[in-house]
Amino acid sequence: METSMVRPESLTVLPVCVWSDSEWDAIRLGHVSREMEGKWNVVAEGDTVQLLRSWTGHEIYRAEFGPVGASEGGGWRIVRAEAERDPDRYWNFGAEFDAVMLELVLRTYALSEPAAELRTLMVSLVADATGRTNDPSALVQMSLLGMRTGPPSADRP
Repeated sequence: METSMVRPESLTVLPVCVWSDSEWDAIRLGHVSREMEGKWNVVAEGDTVQLLRSWTGHEIYRAEFGPVGASEGGGWRIVRAEAERDPDRYWNFGAEFDAVMLELVLRTYALSEPAAELRTLMVSLVADATGRTNDPSALVQMSLLGMRTGPPSADRP
């Protein structure tokens, strides 16, 4: 399986959240989807995290994390990121979508969080980008995000 991006493009909008040291530790452990409903794998090396589509192994997002200074409260944030822009590998729903999706995959798959607000925002951004405002939210979520299954410790690589 090919993991590198074919047409990487730097993201112009990054997630603004700051992850705690313990969240960063969990993100670095990664996640491997072992069931059909899981659409994402999370792989970390050093301060770089790759988000790969689980069925194809295609790298869709790459994020570089950097420490946040103690004067700002500490933790970790994304300082640079890229997205796959080959339309045969992934859709381009816009800069804000990429920032939301990047954070959503990390929160859902690496941290096992429900991330309900991010899910709602993702569905709204897809509707805005496609003009398909009547698609059921659950269908959009399953199509793009999938569903993390199993206990957090059972699927660590």
